[in-house]
Amino acid sequence: MKKQLIILTALASVLASGQAALAAENVQGENYNQKTASLIEPAAVVEYQVSWYAVSGATNYKIKMVRVDKPLDPPIVPVTDLGKETLFKAPYLKSNTQYRVWVAAYDSKGKLLAQKTEEKKTVGEIGGIIVWQFGALK
Repeated sequence: MKKQLIILTALASVLASGQAALAAENVQGENYNQKTASLIEPAAVVEYQVSWYAVSGATNYKIKMVRVDKPLDPPIVPVTDLGKETLFKAPYLKSNTQYRVWVAAYDSKGKLLAQKTEEKKTVGEIGGIIVWQFGALK
């Protein structure tokens, strides 16, 4: 009987330490995942928008964005039809990077009415919304 009690006590001790080890692994795993997640989150999110004045007679606007330092890469924004919208919300753009932005206005027959190309540079990670105002297309 004494031998069985010792074996049961030893078994209970092993099981308890195993559960403690598993619990410790769980806590460490959760902390690790939280630290990993915080490392890949941006410090601040900057949303870039491109805005321009409406062109008389325009029924469709198009936009295209490319990185100036990587002209052979696919465009950040390929030529995109915007309908009558005169504001475009850009996808995530890398900070401190120069972009070439082209905006064009077309009439209902597809005739080019006006266009404008500008180079704009993104800023560091400050957060918020930044609107690149193109003004009038020519």
